[in-house]
This record gives sequence, C-alpha cells and structure tokens, in this order.
Amino acid sequence: MRSRVVMALTVGVITVLGFGLPAAGASAALIRSGAQPGTKAAPAAAELPDLVSPTPVSYTPNISGHGSCGSLCKNSTVYSTTVINGEVVVAGEFSQACSPVPGFAQCPNEASADYLLAFNANTGAIDPNFAPTLTGGPVYSLAAGAGNTVYAGGAFTAVNGTATGGMAALTVDPGQSDDGHLAAGFSASVTGKVTTMAVNGTALYVGGSFSQVDGKSYKGVARLNATTGAVDSSFKFTLGDPITGDALQLNTLAVTPDGSTLAIGGTFLQVNAVSHPRIALINTGGGVGHTATLNAWMAPILTNNCSAEHNYVNAIDFSSDGSFFAISTTGYKAGTSPGICDAVARFPTSATGTNVQPAWINYTGGDTYHSIAVIGNIIYAGGHNRWVNNECGNNGVCEANAVLVNGLAALDPNTGLALPWWHPQTLRKTGVQTLVAFNSAQDPGSDGGLIVGTDATTIGGAAHSELAIFPETPMAAQTPGGPIPSGMFSQGRIGGQDESNTGTAEMCVDDPGNSSTAGTAVDFATCTNGNGQNWVLGPGGTIQINGLCLDTNGGAITSGTQVVLASCDNASTQQWAQGTGNSVTNGGAAGLCLDDPGAKLTNGTVLVVDTCSGASSQVWPLPVAQAPPQPPPVGSVYPDEIQAGTNVPCATSASKKPKAGVTKVELNSCLGFATQNWTLANGEIQVLGLCLDTLGESTSAGTPVDLNTCTGAPTQIWTTPPGTRELTNSAAQGICLDDPASNTANGTGLDIATCSGGNNQQWRLPAV
Repeated sequence: MRSRVVMALTVGVITVLGFGLPAAGASAALIRSGAQPGTKAAPAAAELPDLVSPTPVSYTPNISGHGSCGSLCKNSTVYSTTVINGEVVVAGEFSQACSPVPGFAQCPNEASADYLLAFNANTGAIDPNFAPTLTGGPVYSLAAGAGNTVYAGGAFTAVNGTATGGMAALTVDPGQSDDGHLAAGFSASVTGKVTTMAVNGTALYVGGSFSQVDGKSYKGVARLNATTGAVDSSFKFTLGDPITGDALQLNTLAVTPDGSTLAIGGTFLQVNAVSHPRIALINTGGGVGHTATLNAWMAPILTNNCSAEHNYVNAIDFSSDGSFFAISTTGYKAGTSPGICDAVARFPTSATGTNVQPAWINYTGGDTYHSIAVIGNIIYAGGHNRWVNNECGNNGVCEANAVLVNGLAALDPNTGLALPWWHPQTLRKTGVQTLVAFNSAQDPGSDGGLIVGTDATTIGGAAHSELAIFPETPMAAQTPGGPIPSGMFSQGRIGGQDESNTGTAEMCVDDPGNSSTAGTAVDFATCTNGNGQNWVLGPGGTIQINGLCLDTNGGAITSGTQVVLASCDNASTQQWAQGTGNSVTNGGAAGLCLDDPGAKLTNGTVLVVDTCSGASSQVWPLPVAQAPPQPPPVGSVYPDEIQAGTNVPCATSASKKPKAGVTKVELNSCLGFATQNWTLANGEIQVLGLCLDTLGESTSAGTPVDLNTCTGAPTQIWTTPPGTRELTNSAAQGICLDDPASNTANGTGLDIATCSGGNNQQWRLPAV
C-alpha cells in the first residue's frame, strides 16, 4: 500500500502486479510487483450519484436491547437492511426501538421490536403495524421481493404463530391490514439457519448453516422459487472440506445484476469435490429451472491460512455491470505467505482457471471487515477496523498513507485506496455488519444514501444506536483529508526482503538515490514510500520523477534496452500506455513493453523494454485515482499510540464550546466528533474556530497546550521535520507536541516537551 502523492497530480510508486484491471485510462502511476493472471450479502446496490455525505441524517430510529431480554440482547446488533415500498426494513438481534432523542443513543421510551422493524425512509417514523412476532431466534438477512414483500432469513422457527423454519416472506404495506403479515403463496423451511440471501427475478438464493430445505438435503446453499418458496432441484452444489476448526457454512453470497453469476463465500475449501477455497462462482443457467454449473474460477491466494481464521470471507458484492466483485475478510494476518486477511480485495468475474489473482488488496493491519457495498464509483467497507491503507500494520498504524476510519471506509474501486477525505468514524465494538444503498429517485421524498447497520451507539460522530443513514446529497461541504495516492497493489510478485510484520516486501520501480540526473538507470527496489519511488503521470503519456521522464536508453527501440531517466522532450520512447493484460507499452516501437528482466525481483535490477509476452514481469496496472475535493485537509490528529482498550486516541478539544486561552487539548478515543475534527491551514492546526497553541504562549517544556484565537503567533505554527512525524513548535527550537509519559487514557492533557522521537510525539495528520 506504499504510495505518496502531491495534490492535483496523479502520483504513486510504480510496481508490477500480475492481474489486470479493466482499462481505467492512462492515468497514473502506481505499479506494483505481481503474479500472472457482510457478513451478509446486501440486495443489488442502488446507484448513487457521488460519495455520500459524511454526516448522517438525524431521524433514524435508535435500536437496542433491554435489561429483561436476557441473552437475546447481549450482542444487540443490526445485521441487515433493505428498502421496500418507501420503508427501511431492519433485521438483527434486538428487542427495542424508539424515535431518536437528541443526545441519547439509547431509547428512553422503548417500543417492542423483536428482530424486525420498519420505518419511513423519508421521516424515520417507525411503522407501528409492521410488528411480526418471531419465535426462536434473530433475523440475519433480508432481501427485497416482488409486490412489496421482504424475504427474511435467520434462526427463527415461526412467524406470527406459523411454523416457518428460518425463512419467511412478509408484506411491507404501511397503513394496511396485511402489513407485517406472511405473504400469501410463499412457503419455505430450512433445517438450520439462513444468514445470507440474494434475489434475481424468480430466483431466491439462500445460504447459511443448514442441512435441509423443504425436507430435502441441501447443505449451506440452495435456490428457491421466489414466488412459491419451492426448492429448485436444478441448482445443487456440495460444499466440503471446511476450514479446520470451523463448521461448514456459507457466510455470504451475491448475484450479478443480470442474474448470470452467483458468487458464494464461506468456510468451504471444496465445491463438488473440486478445490474452490472460500469463494466459488456459479453459472446460474438463467434462473429457476435452469441447470446451474460451477465456473472454472479459483483464487489460490484464498487457500492461505490466516492466523485467526474465524469465518474468513465475510461479505461479497458485485459492481453494477457485474465485471468485478469485492470481498471483505477477517483473519488477522497471513505470516510469510500472501493472503487476504483482515482486508478488502477486488476480483474479476470473467477470469478463468486455477490461478485467478486479486486486482488489489487493502489491509487494515489486524482488524476485521464484516461488510462491503460496491456502489457506482465507490466501494464502501465496514467492520471494526481502525485503519485502511495499512498493509504493514499489526494492530497499530504503520503505513505512511494509512487513513484512520474507525469502522467505515470509502475506497476507490480502481486503486483500492481509501478516499482519505471521507472518514465519518464509528464506535468500533464488533463493527459495521451491513451496508446498503438506496437512492432518492427510487424513493421520492427520501434523502437516499447509505444505510449502516452495526452494534455501536456512535456513528459519524453522533449518537445513533446501531443504525444510521448517510444521505445521498451531501448535507455539508465534503472536507478533504489530504491528497489521494494514485494506486495500491499488494500481493503481487513479492521479493524476499523482510518487512516489518509481514516477512515479505513488494518491489517498486525506483529512481536510485532519488537522482535528478538524466541518464540514471531505473531499477527495481523494495518499496519504501520514499521520494525516489514517487512517480507522476505527466502529459502525453509520460511517467515522470524529479522533473525527468521515463525513457529508453538513448531512445533505442530494441529488446533488452535499459530504461533510464531523460530530459522530457516529447520523444515517442517517453510515451507509455496501458496495453493488453495491463502491460505498459512503449510508444517508440510497437510490441515493446516495460519489463523486469528474468523476473528477478532483486534490489538493483535495472528494468528494460522487451518484446511484449504477457509474462508476469510485464504486468503494470495504471489505475485512475479519484480526484479529491479542494484543500485544506480536515480530520483527526492522533499519535502513533493505542489505548488500553485498543482504541486510537485523538487530540480533542476539552469543550464543545471552547474558550480562547482557557480550553485545554486532551486525548480521547477517536469517534469523529466535531471536537476532534481538525483543519490544517498555513501551519496552524484548528478546531472549532480556534488554533492549537501553548498555554500563555509559553515555550517551556511541560507547558500544557490549549486552544486560542488564531493570530498566526509563532506558538500556533507547527511544522513536521523531514523524516519524522513530530509536530515542532516554531516558537522554540527542539520543542514538540507531546503526550506526557505516553499516557493514552481519555482525558490526558497534551503538552509540549523536548523532542525525543518517541511514539508519543509522532503525530498523524489529515494530510497524507
């Protein structure tokens, strides 16, 4: 995930990667070394016009348990949502709901709502008539049906006194007598529990941990007639060889918008006795009654045993055109072998064979993802992850371009990188379980947006118990968190060098010594995030660094010619373009590609141009990164430390209404509150209209820091020396912002102290 950028330029390290993205345009320039080619599934994602607002609406109900519900409410959680007939239907393990009360996440006047409820998408008003009585257990998954119905899957055994066995179809008909009743004509029963569902036309796909459907043997996955609930015998697959220590189960499934392909993910390593570790793609045959077949699609990277397996693949979602899907996983870390552990990854749908590779992987650094939603040109991912872009992290922040998100992230689908200006943050707890989009065109009068279900009581820096909607139309100006790196491609071909916490290292195209001398040979080196690997896509297809252009030595166009840096002169050999299979072709001669000679993956190997062959040594994706809003950067300021409860501590105004020269700055768990939302401008660090300053403008070590009227005083100017993350005070040499005694506890007042280089003085700012 190593990449650095400059605002308004498309910049990044260049590495080789072995799997090709769909052509995303010749923008640029992270190229990484690579090999050759929610917990519950959401309904088909609605398209949204842009990134949703980072500020949730105020009117969503609060959902919780209560003291008398026993084990039911130990882990009160929203597991699934969907939008039907102008209402948001909510499922999970809960027993109470109430209209929101300002300042309260819990309900002072609860209404009973066991496992299911519905509320008006426009107003948040709870539908009093949608109140089905479920017996035996929670609802884990919802799917929108035809004719204002909703499918519910879970562990329940009866609805409104009628035996259902984990599956039911209910009417969503606000104000009518049949609201919340079982839908006529649908009857299905599973032995076990249903945890994931997807609908396409007349086909209802169900997955979970069950052994029978309608009294017939179906283990973990089945297709039902969406109208009648009858199991479809033309769709039958045998899942087998579960991960050691885990029960055989399907955790997630999703179907392409055209209904042709079903993706399933779970604990299995085989399907129909053929190796398909954790994920398999199924050709549906076109729907109910059509014979379904197993696709020749296998990703060997999924055979890797993460150090903490859990359920591994937690969620899958397809792009709107079905060309790719994204997954979210758990697993902690993979050790010395590549693996998709505690990460989000993108895979191609149409690839075939036994060596399918991900286009990219974005790691949290040791925290689980539970949910995923591919919505237009954004991938939203949720869990209890503290960071994204944090490949080398190990329950701590590591990467230079890591972004603090605390449970909810937005990623660029082309590059896999987080959009660092969107960081609403949640209370972590178990984490975000479901992400579902709906748009205002489909539901007139509503705000549309992204529905978030979790077990937390703080979402987007405000009190929202277990449920929130981030509206489609931004409620406030989007605040940037720094420039976006142009690409990130992990888990391609990797070198043998050791890297902190991973045991392996990606290889990057490198300007040796960060040279600005024309004629310097361009080589391969371990990725470092250094300036010598910070490449810019320039005009005319050029790839630039230090004001020089990537070129062939002497402008030669013969195979084996070394690649060098040259003065930019619009020569044809300085023009590069994305070719077949994500090769990078040279404009000086047809059929020549950028190449790692001999696929050496060795530090110091000088790169060449060679005959295009499709080999893994010639795979260099050139993705397009999304442009950020204009500066200044806004977001969290936090040290490279972790609190005892594993939360990240943030610099926080001690008051919501600070007073100049009085209000102290302290550490508190990062939750995205306004008191933690800092703006960087001209060396000043501002929050709530005041600037970070020293008390009484003193420069003595041990002086507390406070907030004061912004005047540009020297004690209000903070700079970061090269090679550090220290915030030095310009009024006194060698004095840094400090977490005294590395005390990360909430309420710890910050001060200034002699710069020591410790983690308690290494500060992360919104700007990357």
